[in-house]
Amino acid sequence: MIGQHDVWVILSDPEYQDVWHRFDQEFRFAPASDRQARPPWRVRPRHDVYDLGATTLMSDDERPKRIVRDAFVECLGTDEFMYVLDWQHTCFRYNPRIEDRHVYPVFMPDERYLGGGYNVYFPEFYPNGDYYFFLARDFRWGYLTHPWLHRAWVFGDPLRELFHDHADELGFVVVGGSRR
Repeated sequence: MIGQHDVWVILSDPEYQDVWHRFDQEFRFAPASDRQARPPWRVRPRHDVYDLGATTLMSDDERPKRIVRDAFVECLGTDEFMYVLDWQHTCFRYNPRIEDRHVYPVFMPDERYLGGGYNVYFPEFYPNGDYYFFLARDFRWGYLTHPWLHRAWVFGDPLRELFHDHADELGFVVVGGSRR
């Protein structure tokens, strides 16, 4: 099992339910399977929207991923972890301070599943097929991604500023948001 001191820890069933309940309450998440232009969540008052279409996050270059991880680390402060939610899939406590060295998928033994377990994939910073949400423990900042629009909503002033400062390096293009 992935341990408490590793880069990510799978949420227990009660924590999974608590975190999703809180997310649904605060963001009124209503996923859609169509290519609607509006986000399926309530957007925070101060946010930026980035088009990720030409982002360098999809390349083999590790620098863009490091920029995103470093931004999360800087915003974490003294928190030990943040949440990473993958809609309808495994969700995690994530410590971006630790370099992820897992080879995916990671097989998680679990007698409740046919075959004795299941494969776990940690979400990418690029939404490659599902909604991925990277959130502070208290939801004060976050990075919400949309799989069909290939966009990211960034909220929380410290995180917004860091993404703004590195947008060109990441290949992020601002397409909306609120005033600074």
